[in-house]
Amino acid sequence: MTNLDLTIIVPTYNLGRYLPATLKTIQEQTIDVELWLIDDASTDRTAQTAADFVRGVPNYHATAFDRHRGIGAARNFGIDHASGRFIAFVDGDDLIAPTFAETLVRGFTPGVVATAVGYDWWHRSRGGPDRFRLLSQAEMFEQVSHHGTEIGGYIWNKAFSHAALDAGNIRYKEQLRIAEDYDFTAEYVAHTRGKYAYNPTVLYKKINRPNSTMHNFSWDDRRKEDKIFDHIYQLKQLI
Repeated sequence: MTNLDLTIIVPTYNLGRYLPATLKTIQEQTIDVELWLIDDASTDRTAQTAADFVRGVPNYHATAFDRHRGIGAARNFGIDHASGRFIAFVDGDDLIAPTFAETLVRGFTPGVVATAVGYDWWHRSRGGPDRFRLLSQAEMFEQVSHHGTEIGGYIWNKAFSHAALDAGNIRYKEQLRIAEDYDFTAEYVAHTRGKYAYNPTVLYKKINRPNSTMHNFSWDDRRKEDKIFDHIYQLKQLI
């Protein structure tokens, strides 16, 4: 066990040359964090890269599944084994700024149940001053339940209260292959009363890897997305 504020959970699967750059940005964080690397039965050297990285660092951990179980199972494993008060997720081919962890933790002032920062991807955050603004539960739900909003429904630019995740028994639905981030984040906001803090400073860079999971959905998966968002919109009734 550690007494660090933030646990960063990184699922990995056949990341090849991408993972070392991600790990370097985690290593360069301005505060100490607990790290969980969960390999989803990679067939390349990804699991070995992770194991080598954590060796000798007490607050870094790596484990590997013996069969491919999916990103949701990997993230759930991380949540279940995390000891930090707050939990953040980083994809194993992305890059985070040195102050990513520090900023997410700094936003947890009294009453705040989740924090978010700006990101660089398709719908790039507008950016802005290094200052948090507070949102109500309803305002945050509007941000995380629709495509194209500034904060987004993604999990990787946010940190969540570990206690709230456990209290609401909020975990990834491991059967989902599309919109799983939106489903998870919307479930969290709909079931977690409190304030939400957003800092527009761009601290997360999403890397568009050609063979990543997001580029390999079937048309049937795409059709299922509508059903997932129907469920998300129904969650609004809880607020």
